[in-house]
This record gives sequence, structure tokens and C-alpha cells, in this order.
Amino acid sequence: MTTQPNASALLEGAGFRIQLESQPGFLRAHVTGGNDSLQTSLAVWRLLGHECRVRAATRLLVVEELSGALSREEIDTLIATLHAEGFPDIRIAFVELVGDVLSGEHGEILAIELGFSMQAFSREAEARQWLLYGSN
Repeated sequence: MTTQPNASALLEGAGFRIQLESQPGFLRAHVTGGNDSLQTSLAVWRLLGHECRVRAATRLLVVEELSGALSREEIDTLIATLHAEGFPDIRIAFVELVGDVLSGEHGEILAIELGFSMQAFSREAEARQWLLYGSN
């Protein structure tokens, strides 16, 4: 008998926390706790990729509440690194609660160019709608 990962979990890393919750049809990750940086973002997304693989999640809602923002160059590095590392083939809705949604949109464009199914939002309700019912 295989055991299912917990429906919800709290993951902690250097300078961040991720509250994971299994929702009907997707995995929700609420990221809080510190300042955004390239190192923080890489650690967060690597953990999320691992959790999606372990949980066999095909849809991921990421709600980020970190201070600061990545530069365009750092976003480029983040997306390229995740692609090179084989980030799971999942549909991702990304909600930027603090800061400028333009950074998320820049990441969205790069991610789509590399074959990711991703969209950036400023409101969680819209992200949920797209994640569950929207088209690519």
C-alpha cells in the first residue's frame, strides 16, 4: 500500500515558508516569509516541483507574498534553470500579491516560450478560474 502525501503541509526554507493545500483539481502553494531573491525563488520552485511530482499534481496555484522583486535578468535565469532541470509538465497559475505583476508577466512570457503552461495574475480568483477552466 502506498501512502499519500499529506493534504496540507508547511514547508520551510531559508527565508520563506510554503503552505501547501490540496484543493479539488489542483495544489495551492502560499509562499510567505521574507524577501524575494534569485536564490529564494530557485529554492521555492524546486520545492514546488518536487511536491508536484510526489503528489502527482498536474495543476499548481502559487500565491506569492514576498517582499521585493527579481530583476528581469534574474527572472530569465530562474525560468531557464527550471526548464533545464526538467520542472514538471504542469499547468501553473502564479499570483503576485506584493509588488508588480509585470515581473510575473515577464516570467510568464519566458516560461511559455520554453513550453510551460503558465499565466500570471494579480488576483487569486482569476487565477483559480484559469487554472481549472481556462485554455492555454
